[in-house]
Amino acid sequence: MTPGSAAALALPGTGGWDFSDYPYGLEPLTLPHPGEPYAPNGCVRHADVRQVCRDLRARAQEGLDGPRPAAGFTLERLFWFRWITGHQISFVIWRLLADALARLSAGEGDREELSAEITQHVRGYCGMLLYTGSCDRAVYNGTIRPSMYRLHSTFSGTWAPDYPAVRSLFRGRKVPPVAASQVDALVREVRLSSRIHLGVASKLVTGGRSLLQRSIADRDTVQPRMWGAVFDCYFLTLRAPVSSSEVASQLLRRQKAVVLDLIANGLYPAAGNDEVPKELRQPDVLACEEDLTESLFRIARLSAGLPLDRARASAR
Repeated sequence: MTPGSAAALALPGTGGWDFSDYPYGLEPLTLPHPGEPYAPNGCVRHADVRQVCRDLRARAQEGLDGPRPAAGFTLERLFWFRWITGHQISFVIWRLLADALARLSAGEGDREELSAEITQHVRGYCGMLLYTGSCDRAVYNGTIRPSMYRLHSTFSGTWAPDYPAVRSLFRGRKVPPVAASQVDALVREVRLSSRIHLGVASKLVTGGRSLLQRSIADRDTVQPRMWGAVFDCYFLTLRAPVSSSEVASQLLRRQKAVVLDLIANGLYPAAGNDEVPKELRQPDVLACEEDLTESLFRIARLSAGLPLDRARASAR
């Protein structure tokens, strides 16, 4: 493993910004190929992941020292960071969600706990939709969307290699066999994710349809492997054997950076209220926005193998 690779897998500290070489920079994400198991060993210990997860939560309650607010030309860098890093977090969430769904179907583990975990993963993804879609229309149409088009003229979110394992859930085709106590909550979160996605599309895209929505009706078959590789390349995602603790460490690195960003800049640093469409001002969407940081900590706990704080999760 190269020194650069080891640094990208290392656990974050509990001080200031330590993601990438500077605030709002990027790092590569390494995940196993979809369907492949985690590597049995890695450079990060499970016990260390759990301890850093606890320490970060405690430090956040005291107050983390973040970077200065982005302004002027650095807003484009900020939104590029959010676009790439927010998607990387989504890929990790999809992987964790697929793992939980597989365990549930196989009858492994505690059904109530797994069901609550699945609901929280969907909640976390709702937050990442808001985060990645927080840029203004000028940056999206002037920088982000052209960058996808330049890589491939029909670039599509359906090419995401980790998405097929959770596609059925997010399309609401069938509720997985979760415990009865979680059915209503899970259905609400799945529907919320769809409405947030449409709201973000109306905010950013002329005509109100994202690249993912535009292609969903036309492509429901297995995608060529090359398209998945193009998608991964764009989002700085590598496919190689890594352990579950290394995946959790990478999630913690990104979670901390996102929390510091939100402390410094808020969710909409460049947009006035008039630029946020009514679809994203509904009470449940605003509640998800308020819950964004806490939902990240809940996902981090789950990835670290810590039990979900059910009281805190149900209080949102």
